[in-house]
Amino acid sequence: MAGRGGTSVGIMVTITILGLLSLGLFVSTIVFYGNLNKARGELEAAQQGLSEYINAQERQDPLISTIADKANRANKTVVGYLHDDLRQSVTAITNRADRGSFGDAMTRLDGVRLEGIARATGWSGQGEPPSLAEKVSGSSFEELLRQLNGSIDLLYSRIQSAETAKEVAENDLRNEQDRSQARDAQHRTTLAAINDELARYRAEVEQYRTGVNQHRTDMDSRVASIQGQASSREDELLDRVAALEEEKLDLRDQVERLRGERKSEMLEGRPEESLVDGRVVAVDPAERTATIDLGTSDKIRVGLTFAVYEEPSAIRVNENGEYPRGKASLEVIRVDGMSAICRVTSERAGNPVVKGDVIANAVYDPNKVYKFMVVGNFDVNRDGIATEAERVAIAALIGEWGGVVSDELSGDVDFLVMGARPTLPPPPPLNAPIPVVEQFVQAQQVIARYDELFQQAAATSLPVLNQNRLRTLIGGF
Repeated sequence: MAGRGGTSVGIMVTITILGLLSLGLFVSTIVFYGNLNKARGELEAAQQGLSEYINAQERQDPLISTIADKANRANKTVVGYLHDDLRQSVTAITNRADRGSFGDAMTRLDGVRLEGIARATGWSGQGEPPSLAEKVSGSSFEELLRQLNGSIDLLYSRIQSAETAKEVAENDLRNEQDRSQARDAQHRTTLAAINDELARYRAEVEQYRTGVNQHRTDMDSRVASIQGQASSREDELLDRVAALEEEKLDLRDQVERLRGERKSEMLEGRPEESLVDGRVVAVDPAERTATIDLGTSDKIRVGLTFAVYEEPSAIRVNENGEYPRGKASLEVIRVDGMSAICRVTSERAGNPVVKGDVIANAVYDPNKVYKFMVVGNFDVNRDGIATEAERVAIAALIGEWGGVVSDELSGDVDFLVMGARPTLPPPPPLNAPIPVVEQFVQAQQVIARYDELFQQAAATSLPVLNQNRLRTLIGGF
């Protein structure tokens, strides 16, 4: 029992102590809360009073912080520091620091009007700018400082922007200079390479020019040598030709003398080219056709032409050595077994083709094949220009009519058909190209052969037919 009673007393004492502590804590809390509310009220009053001089935003301004640091170092309040600084500024501006009061200084500042400060503090630019006295008295000093500070910050910002732009421009300039220097270096390298290439080309051109000049010199020497050899050969041949001409004249004189001596003993027949080949057996004036007595068995071909004469004696060389033109010309258009029908291609006015007329063609002969040699230039199309190509046409026409064309004047040639004598071009100059010289020499050879063939034909009494004689005897072409 005694033990339980002692324990209860201890518990009661503990509870009593805890109750007293709780009561003290409550009372302390009430007291502290009251003091806290009082401190809050005083803090709000102090902040409200402080905001009349500077607000929280202004306290964050770096310029105000700088001013506060300066005031602390001078053991002054910010307002006192600014007030003294303003007095000093006004005194410095008016240059009357040695006399007069602040009011006197303000009076003197009333006539000072600065456009820069006026614009920084809100002047619109219309009319006169306000004086410094108006700006100081018209607003709080803090507002004036704030406006000036804002203008200064704006100027600093513009200066910094200008500095930044300047740095950017300088960097761009340096970069552009670097790029320009790099381009210049590249251009110099390229120019050096081009100059090297140009020097190489110049050397190659010079080498080529030297080679061309050497080649030209060699060619000139060769041409001079060839021309000398050709001239010597030409002189030699001309001498040989002169000797042969003299020998030929001697032989011709001998032949003519022998012919004159035996002419009375020789029996001459009619020239083969003037022999009659057939006769006209029928005529159809309305159809302008004639029937001749030559047919398939006589080797007549369509397209063959004949000259028509009244009688065989009309086909005779006159005093000029020419055959008379026939009264008409016929062209075979149809061949039968024993006859052929011909178209009258031309006839002399008043002297038509009639039955009994004789026909002749120098190329055609039903019993033999004549061999011809054709030389010179001919005018088949009658355009007034004789050409080598038309000589080929004459040779082809003779072949179509049954004749044979030979390239050499052999012993079995029956007729020599000669066109116009080729024209010799002017002699080329000494420095003419070799092909031109060769062409001139070839033309000389062609003309010399033409003359030689004519002389051979005359010497051997070979019948010679020029273009007019051939056209007359075959009825035209």
